[in-house]
Amino acid sequence: MIGKRTALMLLASGALVATAAHAQGMKATSLEQAELAGLTAEKRAEVEKRLSQPGQTVYEVLTTMLLNGIKNKHPASRIVALDFNRGIAIVEPQGGGGITAVNFDVTTLAIK
Repeated sequence: MIGKRTALMLLASGALVATAAHAQGMKATSLEQAELAGLTAEKRAEVEKRLSQPGQTVYEVLTTMLLNGIKNKHPASRIVALDFNRGIAIVEPQGGGGITAVNFDVTTLAIK
């Protein structure tokens, strides 16, 4: 488990990124462009393919892909915060009961 203060800071930063992405519409933010640039060519192509469907942002696609991967190893109902630079997702387990940190590879989105 991580400290409550760290989790709250990650949650707040995740909310800011999500809000910025929504406000920008479908245009990728500078942060999202950097996240895409850090992915392997194969993973970036997969994200871009999903972006071809209207109404999704880079952040939303990455979050969905990570949550799907996390659910395979850790029963989680949602991601409450993401730090792509550090490769960490803060997830709420199914049924609630706190939060858990899950590490992932920033280039492949593989769950560690």
